[in-house]
Amino acid sequence: MSMHYHVWHDERFNDMPPFGTVDLNIPVLYPDLGGDPWESETRTFQSLRNDMAKLRADGAAKGIVDDNVESVGFSTELRALWALKIGKGEDHKILFTGCHHAREWISVEVPYLIAKYLIDTYKDTPNTDQEKRIKHLLDNRQIWFVPMVNPDGHQFTITNNRMWRSNRNCYVYPKTTIIAPQLSGGPPRHIKLKPPAGKRVAEYCGVDINRNYPTADGGKEAWCEKGVTTSRDPRDTGIWAGPFPGSEKETSVIASLVAEQQFRASITYHNYSQLLLFPHGAAAKEDSFLQDVGNGMSHLINANGNPYTYEAIDKMYPTTGELENLCYEKLPGRPTFTVELPPLKDAPKCCSFSGLPEDKIEPTFKENLGAALALINSAGFDAPPKGVKIAWSSKTKVAQVVRNCWKVFEGWKPPSVA
Repeated sequence: MSMHYHVWHDERFNDMPPFGTVDLNIPVLYPDLGGDPWESETRTFQSLRNDMAKLRADGAAKGIVDDNVESVGFSTELRALWALKIGKGEDHKILFTGCHHAREWISVEVPYLIAKYLIDTYKDTPNTDQEKRIKHLLDNRQIWFVPMVNPDGHQFTITNNRMWRSNRNCYVYPKTTIIAPQLSGGPPRHIKLKPPAGKRVAEYCGVDINRNYPTADGGKEAWCEKGVTTSRDPRDTGIWAGPFPGSEKETSVIASLVAEQQFRASITYHNYSQLLLFPHGAAAKEDSFLQDVGNGMSHLINANGNPYTYEAIDKMYPTTGELENLCYEKLPGRPTFTVELPPLKDAPKCCSFSGLPEDKIEPTFKENLGAALALINSAGFDAPPKGVKIAWSSKTKVAQVVRNCWKVFEGWKPPSVA
């Protein structure tokens, strides 16, 4: 089967079987292509709704997918956040999410393909070592997949603006001054908003939902100032954190899921710079169980494809209100990560973000599969109170090592996606 990117759904898919495709005309904003910066191209898509329904039915037939869970909630424009609940376990829960940022199309495909791999590989009577391991994981874990957290923004990248990042919620303000506390400290910034000439109010559309989660570092006293990657200024399209933490429907849906399910491991996919990021702060840096899992995941990714850098999330740039930090705050000490998929940050504009070519979908999935399985596996372990010495860098420190937490997935060569 040819690999294509997913669209949330389109009415032209209604009479098609699962895994059907359709051509849609997409306006693309790439100024370096020459001519009018707004150019269009025809791209072939698959329906996420249809394909998730097919996986749900296939998994339910095997007894490993809850066919009552189709979505976890709805977006601002009332699109469902399609979901899969996979596995027979009740105590060891894991969360996979993708597409918080609309233009990052590959971040939909990796969690979707991981879910597909798990369902397709599961057998009641396994024959190979890999099949036996997958059966063990799905018999003892409960894994939630939400590949497209931002369906409204994703749709907007297809119909209006290829590089759109945020959701599609709009706020209106009359002439007013709003107060914006700063992450870096100091007095709050006073932001003066002024409607356009002849208008009574100004309208600002789009909140970065991965800056809107109600984290401890994303409260009223800790929001970034203008000019970095989180903003309290609604004029900062693409990085505005919203009027208050948890203001967005998409954010509240996922935050509620996190609170209800108490995930013991989580990963959220983005794409830019090839990074594996762990939560910021001294606690995560000194958390030897999380670090053992994270370093193992990094080893597995790098052994299967592109090199990814493993580092704290705040080393890239200061942020607040992210899902990764929310998950870590809810269950401190449990492995939770952000993956920034390819390309590297210095890639040409034609290939950055949603411009990653379709022939890179399968290789990107394959290089991340082992790490994803290791994360799923880690949810079933508790770090022991005492550990052994293990060296990951120039410094040797005490680490809480869990045998087979990740090392069992070394050397896995996933098959081609069928």
